[in-house]
Parts: sequence; C-alpha cells; structure tokens
Amino acid sequence: MNFSPSQLKLLAAHAAKHSYWDGAENVLWVDFRQVLPKVGVVSIPSWDSMMLSNEPIPVYPELLKPLAWPNSNALMDWKKQIPAWVQESCLLFQTHQLRLLHFCGRYPQMLELLDHSPVLAWRLVASAQTEAELVAILADKRTAQASLVGWPGKAETVKFLRSLRLKMVNPQIAEQVDICLLDDKRLNALQDFPRINSMALSLAARFPEMIGCRLHRALAAMPCRPMQCQSMIAQLEDVYALAAFLQLPEAEVAQIANARYLVEVDKINQAWLKLALKTPENGILKLSEQPQLLVNESEWHALSALQQHAWLVDFGRAGLELYAFELAGEAIGFLWDTQVQQVVRVRRTENRLPTAEQLSHVYLRPQG
Repeated sequence: MNFSPSQLKLLAAHAAKHSYWDGAENVLWVDFRQVLPKVGVVSIPSWDSMMLSNEPIPVYPELLKPLAWPNSNALMDWKKQIPAWVQESCLLFQTHQLRLLHFCGRYPQMLELLDHSPVLAWRLVASAQTEAELVAILADKRTAQASLVGWPGKAETVKFLRSLRLKMVNPQIAEQVDICLLDDKRLNALQDFPRINSMALSLAARFPEMIGCRLHRALAAMPCRPMQCQSMIAQLEDVYALAAFLQLPEAEVAQIANARYLVEVDKINQAWLKLALKTPENGILKLSEQPQLLVNESEWHALSALQQHAWLVDFGRAGLELYAFELAGEAIGFLWDTQVQQVVRVRRTENRLPTAEQLSHVYLRPQG
C-alpha cells in the first residue's frame, strides 16, 4: 500500500489514538479497522520482546512508524523500554524505522553500527537482504558492509559515514550521501572533515569545487536544520549565476568561497546585483493576486530590484517566461519553462524561498 504524506499523517494520528499497550504480553496493539479494514488490528512487539524473541523479524509495512506517531499513553508505555538515543537514531530515517529498531534490539552488532554509522545501518536493513544474510554481513568488516549496499568498499567510505552528523535523512539527503560516496574526488576531499552536517553534505554534493574552502568548513562546524540546506544551495546558485552573467574575474568570484558566513555571501550577491541593474530606477511594478507575464527587460529588472533576486540573468533565454504576483502584500516571482512545462524557480522578497502557501498559489494558478 502506498500512501501520500497527508494520508500518512492522518493514519499516524489515528494509530496513536487507537493504540493499546498490553503490559502482560509486552505488545502494542494498533487498531486500523475503522480506516484500513484489510489491515485490521496489528501487533508491534516491545523492545524487550525484540531482544529476547527468536521469531523471524517481519517485513513491517511502512505505515507502521510508532516512533514518529503523536504521543499517547499507550505509545509512551511502549517507548519506555527503548533507549532514548536508539529512538532518536531510528527517527532520522523516513523508511524502515521499525525494521531498523527490531534489528538493533535483536543483534548487538546492528546496535553498535547504529551508534557508529546510522546511515549504513539503515541502508543495510533497507536492502533486499534476508535476515540470515544480514546477520552474516554484520560479522564482516565495515568495508564489506558498505560494499553490500553499493558503496565503495574502502576505508574512506567508512570514515565518511562515521563523520556524518545528520538530523534527518530524507530522499534528497540520501541522494547526496550517494553522490559524495560514489565520486572519488568528493570522497577524498571530505576525508579530513571531523564532522559533516547536512549543510556541509549538501554543499559538497552540489558544489564539489567548494569542498574544503573557508565557507564550507565554517558551515560544517555550525549547528543547522535540514531545511536550511535548500536555502543555502539556492543562495549559492544565485550568486554564481550572477557572477557568470557579469563575467567577473576569478579573483572576485573567489570571494564567495572565502566568505565566513552565508550573510557575507548575501552581501556579495547584493553588491553584484546593483552592478547588474542598468539604472537606479527600474520602474514600479503594479502587481495583483493574478500572476502577470513580464515581457519587457525593464520589468525583469524592476522585479530583480524589488525582490533582490537577479531574474535579469535569464532574460532573453529561449523558452523562459517570468511571472509575478502579490500575496498578502509580498511580491512573488517565478520562472516558467515553456518547453518542459514546469516551474524552474520561485522567489519572494529579500531573495528568499517561498512558503508552502506561496508555492501552492504558483502551482495552482489558472493555466493559459
């Protein structure tokens, strides 16, 4: 069964409300009969049962994510037996949470791997290997375990995986891990990083030429949230595109990599944007809630000045159309590719990424 994110959220709320802890049997019962009659009532073993039982570890359906469900009395009773750090480590991943938890409870080697290299532990239990095959590989070297999931079976891979400090592993971050592991240049360049957070990982995957620069090392040392990565990548793509548009010399472009903080990158971007704008006065746009097509170069410059985003670098490119509208007093701009019929980029004021509400207005706008 495949469920959308919104459906999974509703199912999680239902599961939390209809969960029952059986302390005598050491099992959590979850009643899905009202919403999923074919699923019915399912049982989830306790942590103690996972450790002591000899029954084969089942292939749990993905809708069973009790660690991620809203708390209820029954769920809190079920969680009491599980070490807090184990819960947090399994919650890093959006899939195979319960299978990973069960393997860690059953096999001390997997629990140790979760502690030292959680991404590798997750990839192993998410693979197509049987329980017996996974037990066999747990007795092998870390390099052999990495090789089993398709990564290079070498010491550099193991060191990189141990250096990861991630607060969430979604499909994008999982892809970035693959990109860095499967490219020798990236992998070798990251070897002397003591810790690699999601921002350092995202930068290495998207801008390999920046690995090891001052900005990269500063980002790697900072606490970060995964959602900051999207903003950082967009900011760097913007400033490099503007530098290419202005045909700036390499020494000047190097200011980006030599910056200490992203706020410095923003200042560089704004200084270059002023150079790119043809005149101090670029006209005033009269925007409404209905997206309007900006046709003239002066309009592209006007929106660039208004949003502090260099839309002007794409003016005249075949197949690209720029639209703008106003929502709750804020100007929203988006670039539409007529050839592939999709939105290329969306920005709000101060060169920020759009909110979910603003994005919905972009994608649900009237066509024509």
